[in-house]
Amino acid sequence: MNALFRRARLSAELTQRQVAERVRTLVEAATGRESSFDAGYVSRIERGLITWPHEHYRQALCAVLEAGTAAELGLVAKQVHHHDRHDEVSSSNRRDVLAAALAAILPPARPLSRLRTGDVTAITERTSALEHWDRQSGGRAVRDFALRELHAAVDLSEASTTPAVHTALLGAIARLANLAAWSSFDAGLFTEARPLFQLGLAAGREHGDSGLLCHLATNAARQEIHLRRPDQALLLAGQVDRRLPVAARAMLAAVRAQAHALMGDERQVARHLTAAEHTYERVTDPASGPAWTRTITAAKVGSDTGFALYLLSAATGRHHPQLVADLRRAADPGTTQARVRAMATARLATVLYRQGDRTEGDHHAAQATALAATVGSARLASALTDMRHAAVR
Repeated sequence: MNALFRRARLSAELTQRQVAERVRTLVEAATGRESSFDAGYVSRIERGLITWPHEHYRQALCAVLEAGTAAELGLVAKQVHHHDRHDEVSSSNRRDVLAAALAAILPPARPLSRLRTGDVTAITERTSALEHWDRQSGGRAVRDFALRELHAAVDLSEASTTPAVHTALLGAIARLANLAAWSSFDAGLFTEARPLFQLGLAAGREHGDSGLLCHLATNAARQEIHLRRPDQALLLAGQVDRRLPVAARAMLAAVRAQAHALMGDERQVARHLTAAEHTYERVTDPASGPAWTRTITAAKVGSDTGFALYLLSAATGRHHPQLVADLRRAADPGTTQARVRAMATARLATVLYRQGDRTEGDHHAAQATALAATVGSARLASALTDMRHAAVR
């Protein structure tokens, strides 16, 4: 009995037949061949009769059930046969296969004369799928899909509709612009990201959701922090009012701490880090908030606060005692966001090297390198470069 797989399917509120249909669609799009994957195959997985499906099936099952790895679905290779080796693909090829699969489930929007609630719901569902993909595989894999969806959504703003649906569409556009901008930034395309962030902020203001506006402003601020422009980052963070979900307030405080860290302002960093940690302690159910706040996990907050201390350490030349603890929390194997874990692990290795702990530094460096193999992110590549420089000093 594969309880993990069954639990994942039930959590996704899908029947065995629905899982089979979606997997079949993805596999056929990725391979160009007809697939025989059916509900009976799903049943055999749940009963433990099949423990290691074909590579294309495993990848599609992870996409359908939103799992980061096959292991999260209880899928384990008991024995590797010779014929299986011909089906294995490299990390880069795997991303190509999954990109093709995404293309199959994200069809271009058709011109509409009348925009309805269901049309906007479809946009948000596709955006959620892309956001999940970005967290697992990085901005390079997702950016083009996000831009295509954004262009289609903006085109829909010309359709006739009710005020309520128009407002919902503005929120969907803001969220898509954020994803397109964020994935561009993550891919190292900073110039292209900036106007996309501005578009998202404009749509967010018109939409009127202060939480969504916070999400956009803090992500735009993260790019400015990456580019060593703390004043611009603080200006962006200052555009957000105080009517925010608790998790968003914690995130905002952590980003402000990062900006002050670049300036070496230890007092302001300590102030905002304390606010971030104490505020996040009040989050009782991360899954109860808006969709975008559910990614603000304890590991994510640890990554953000750890990064602030990482920047402060570089600015002042002193190591804060909480730095390693925060990075360890985000680098923990239980962290489900692949990019968060990879970046935290690379930074943890860098800090350990700088502190003279080569043995543990080597351990985490090897983990960071392995994790990075499946994440296409210029930011992560930069963190790995810093790690390697620290290793040879």
